[in-house]
Amino acid sequence: MSTPAVTPYRHVAQRSRAAAQRARVIAEIARNRYTTDHAIRTALLAIAERLDAAAREFDAVPPNAGPELPTEATEALFMAEQIAVDHPAALFPAELGEYVLMPLVDRPLPLPARLNPADPEFADFAQRETDLVHALHLLHSDSPHQFERTDDWLRQVFKVWQKHLRLADEIRIHNGRPDNQH
Repeated sequence: MSTPAVTPYRHVAQRSRAAAQRARVIAEIARNRYTTDHAIRTALLAIAERLDAAAREFDAVPPNAGPELPTEATEALFMAEQIAVDHPAALFPAELGEYVLMPLVDRPLPLPARLNPADPEFADFAQRETDLVHALHLLHSDSPHQFERTDDWLRQVFKVWQKHLRLADEIRIHNGRPDNQH
């Protein structure tokens, strides 16, 4: 006799609580991110506040709720993502909401866009980019880790995103040098 497949989250309320926990962990990551830049610290705290607000909304989903996402939660996630976009030096992925919503929506998790250094032969940039994208791909496909140790998994994912965004900044600076202008 075969064992029936068990999904990690059965009911909408259970999935909403999982999303709330993800939002809280990512907020903690934002609050714990080290920076000496006051503007970046302010942006990270604002991201954390929006994620905390989303978590409260997800926690408030009643057990008999339908499959709709709570509007206030998605708005808070959108605002957190916008802050990340507006403050790239915070090294927080604009796609952070996808990690929160993962238990509630059936979408693939985000991977970064190609960085395209001005000198495509610059092997160090290419290798580092390949390694980081591969690390994200491995983390995204590690379902047991993702569902059994979600907090740890999210910390690992956001550490890789931080490294990738730092590399993107290095490449942007590299591409902006006069000798790399074609």
